[in-house]
Amino acid sequence: CHVVLVHGGWHGGWAWERLAPLLAADGLRVHAPTLTGLGARRAECSAEVGFQTHVDDVGEVIRALEPGPVTLVGHSYGCSVITAVADAMPESVAALVYVDALIPTDGVAGWHGFPPERQAQMLSGARRLGGLRVPPPDPSIWGFAPDSPVHRELRERLTPHPLKTMMDVPRITGRWRQVPHKCYLLAAGPPASRFAHHHAEVAGLPDWTAAVVPGGHETMWTHPHELATALLSCIVRERSAPRSP
Repeated sequence: CHVVLVHGGWHGGWAWERLAPLLAADGLRVHAPTLTGLGARRAECSAEVGFQTHVDDVGEVIRALEPGPVTLVGHSYGCSVITAVADAMPESVAALVYVDALIPTDGVAGWHGFPPERQAQMLSGARRLGGLRVPPPDPSIWGFAPDSPVHRELRERLTPHPLKTMMDVPRITGRWRQVPHKCYLLAAGPPASRFAHHHAEVAGLPDWTAAVVPGGHETMWTHPHELATALLSCIVRERSAPRSP
């Protein structure tokens, strides 16, 4: 069973390095690509890097795998990406797992998911970086004290995010809903997740599993064991669930 982990904004494939070995130990084949212009691929950032670039990044990973559907796991911004990927190739995706994230809407840019004050801060920061990239936020917005080890780790590893990917308007037909199993894992906090309404919207739907996982927005970094347990539950359900004709 292949599992593709798609990181969030300002992160890279490194964001899963504490979680991926736990999934691999259960026999899963785990892939954690870094999206263009981020992390170890920061030098690839250009004016052309947009949302579709990242959708193509993940699509290429899936096409390179052995035949058979995969489980896509996204965190934060990465969930917009996995939704668009599944919308383009639903037959290749067995399950979608959303980790503390928005569920994108056709025609609504991810940019609009941020509060106005955050938008102003990000635009100001982007101008300082030449207009193409948004500098990473201070990890304190995710509840980490400035003198904490996690705050220092994230400050060292987060990289600017291509602005165009946030501004681009996604075109999502709804075909992603054909994916037979979908799971939403909400971070318990603190701080309280701004995505709680997405969790509430899907809880109880017949083709969704909804759960709450310990930790805040960076749960894959701070609570990898607990998140792995929750993910394995989603993936086990996918293994046994029949695919729709």
